[in-house]
Amino acid sequence: MAEFPKPLDKNSDSPLWVQLRDQIVQDIRTGALAPEQKMPTVRDLSAELGVSASVVNQAYRYLRATGYLESRQGSGVRVRKRMDNVNDADFDKTSKLIDDFINGMVALGVPLNELAQSVSWAVAARTLDPDGSYSVMGLYEDIFEKPGSSEK
Repeated sequence: MAEFPKPLDKNSDSPLWVQLRDQIVQDIRTGALAPEQKMPTVRDLSAELGVSASVVNQAYRYLRATGYLESRQGSGVRVRKRMDNVNDADFDKTSKLIDDFINGMVALGVPLNELAQSVSWAVAARTLDPDGSYSVMGLYEDIFEKPGSSEK
């Protein structure tokens, strides 16, 4: 198993929390950090690396927000089990598709909060109808304001 954590370069132009984040992501992607593996506490990891707790907190916060880590009440921070079938090599393509979708919807005038809610509902509907035999967005016609209309 790879060494974790590796020392951070305090002379680098890259912020310490970014170095730690990148190290953890790389170790998750290569399997050096396994799904469900418990991560060191913020205090322990900051002491081991010789950095402030805020460096570790910032890296952990980012990694929880992006789905690499998860916090569990009473059992600390763990590597999140991957539930998707997206290969890491496809991550950039997937990210671009999502960005293009969001940009397109915003260009159509859809507010981000409504976009987030509609995607959430569409995912839930697709979960209930995995073969897509029903028009998912048809379920939401009455929710969104149509151009030129003052009603939702």
